Amino acid sequence: MATSTTLQYLDHQNKDGETYGITASNRRQVESYIAGGTIAANDLVAFDFSKSTDAEIALTVVKADSASANSIAVVGFALGGASAGDKVDITVAGIHESANVAGAVVKGDRLSISAVAGQADTYVNSDSVPIIGYAVEDDTGNVAGVMVIKQF
Repeated sequence: MATSTTLQYLDHQNKDGETYGITASNRRQVESYIAGGTIAANDLVAFDFSKSTDAEIALTVVKADSASANSIAVVGFALGGASAGDKVDITVAGIHESANVAGAVVKGDRLSISAVAGQADTYVNSDSVPIIGYAVEDDTGNVAGVMVIKQF
């Protein structure tokens, strides 16, 4: 599950002016998990505490939902869709380009889990969960770039 986070280089484009993107130099860290249910690309996911063993909990993710104690420990955002039992890659740290966010999110907002399964929302001081990232742009149709803060 673990990946290296060694910084390779600091250039953001090559000698021809082509941009390297967010995966160069570990600007994004991705980990693989098993989907515990249907997950859409860009959904916010959490460990599945409904599983019966610690090993299953550590391997299985479901849509994050603040209304359920079984899906409150955020892992990150899904890079692709998955059905139950499928492997799913998750952005656990760094830039996620098209995150599922609430419609009122604006650039610079601190983000946390919401009551809408799979969606991040603006953090408020009364939240009992940690900040999971920052919006790097205003949302457009419930989609925004997010800087994900590693949670574990």
